[in-house]
Amino acid sequence: MFIISTNINVVNDTKKYLTLKFKMKDLNEVDTILGIKIRKHSRSFVLCQSYYIDKVLNKFNHLNIKVANTPYDVSCKLIENTGRSIVQIEYASVIGSLIYVMHCTRLDIAFIVCKLSRYTSNLSKDHWKTITIILGYLKKTHSTMESEFIALATTNKEAEWLRNMLLNIKLWSQLMPSISLYYDCQITMSKAFDKFTIENLDIST
Repeated sequence: MFIISTNINVVNDTKKYLTLKFKMKDLNEVDTILGIKIRKHSRSFVLCQSYYIDKVLNKFNHLNIKVANTPYDVSCKLIENTGRSIVQIEYASVIGSLIYVMHCTRLDIAFIVCKLSRYTSNLSKDHWKTITIILGYLKKTHSTMESEFIALATTNKEAEWLRNMLLNIKLWSQLMPSISLYYDCQITMSKAFDKFTIENLDIST
């Protein structure tokens, strides 16, 4: 059981009440729950599922998993297989593991995992190839924050390249304003701000 409150007195009172009704053990401040590591950072919490992901990677290590930069290779044609099905039971097992990872902390693999879930009855080599790509992607990035930070950095490079290209055309008499990037992931923005601050300090010294 996981008890959450902004008031520690409420938490303690809840624990006392529950001990009167049930036989229970107080594990104090949460560290891990359902395979998810919980880390406290000042006024926020970070959820990390790397421990569970490592278990999944070890379980399916025989698939010859290689690291991948993206969770999906567009060259793999995910269509209904008209031939012989390949290792159907194991496919269902790995899809179940990926769905759990997706729902808990890794929304960045949601699209391709949901797409693969449509083909659990008759599998082809392309379906299995895509599975290994997803696992390779998880192997390289164990957190949504990291993948989102990479996406944010890539977007910034693209925006900078477009701005420099337009500046070189010289069709505008006024100075071109900076390009604003809008983002709603607080932990990613915090990491980006910390990196920006550190780099500025390095330059000033």
